[in-house]
Amino acid sequence: MNWLILLLLCLLPTAKAEQRILRPATGVEQTQLVLYSATDYQHMAPLLQAFQRRRPDVAIVFVDFNSQQLYQRFLEEGRDSPADLLLSSAMDLQLKLVNDGHARPWHSDRTDALPAGVHWRHELFALTVEPVVMVFNRDLLGPHALPRSRQELLALLRRDPARFQGRIRAYDITQSGVGYLLATQDSQQGESYGRLLEAFGGLSVRLSESSNQMLTELAEGRAVLGYNLLGSYVAAAVDKHPQLAAVAPRDYSLLLMRLALISRYARQPQLAGELLDFMLSPAGQAALADGGLLPLFTPEAGLTVRPEGPVTPIPLTPALLPALDPLDKQGFIRIWTGSMAP
Repeated sequence: MNWLILLLLCLLPTAKAEQRILRPATGVEQTQLVLYSATDYQHMAPLLQAFQRRRPDVAIVFVDFNSQQLYQRFLEEGRDSPADLLLSSAMDLQLKLVNDGHARPWHSDRTDALPAGVHWRHELFALTVEPVVMVFNRDLLGPHALPRSRQELLALLRRDPARFQGRIRAYDITQSGVGYLLATQDSQQGESYGRLLEAFGGLSVRLSESSNQMLTELAEGRAVLGYNLLGSYVAAAVDKHPQLAAVAPRDYSLLLMRLALISRYARQPQLAGELLDFMLSPAGQAALADGGLLPLFTPEAGLTVRPEGPVTPIPLTPALLPALDPLDKQGFIRIWTGSMAP
């Protein structure tokens, strides 16, 4: 193989492989519940364990994808999908599944009491919140103070470009549904994002499809900056690696929600609804917090980084859908790619 082609292949992002985990039932009778999740298993394990203590007859098949893979797999499977419950922080993709008729409503005393802003038509439900932050490797920043806004970051990139050359990490929005959502939301906040993309491109940004992958490279000293990482994953990494520092930009900090829906084709819809109710209960919210996620009903508790400026929640409304129009998405990705061209 030509050496140049080999080099290019090595630089391409590696797609996250599907991970399938079985949590067997502990009781004599067994019913199987299938959960498709874009949240890593270690963050969901305390909740699943707590649920199985209440329902020892339930075996759980946990299938871990990235957000874009989850969406595509479910659509490809169609009516034959084994998924009972879908969990993802790609709010726009989850909302599109609901809008296109792939979810079934769920009503219970718990869900009927939810405020309007955290569910959509009782078919899509928020479970946790995620502040979106920048992460720096302090050891590699040298004499520079932590940038506290996108404007300060841009000034630093221009002042000391050699320090950041090839050592910036950001989402690949062609591979990550969450990455695309955050990019479209960023683009609505002002001109600073476009200038930041151009700076990233000039410094040979490396693209990734997951926050955890970027955090690993930051902790290992292969990156100085990770842009737009999910706060719950960041919190765990900062606790483990003191050289990492997270910043919620003071110009604005995006806040997204992790959303669950019951598949229209679920084989165990009642059981999926029971798990959904448990996730929303005080015990379930505490179990999600034990896994390092930020509970829906106490969004300030446990935050590693408290936003210094305006918090911009991503609203759960149909306003998220136009960016998923195939032509609009193709055009956005073309502009995004062009902005980051060296």
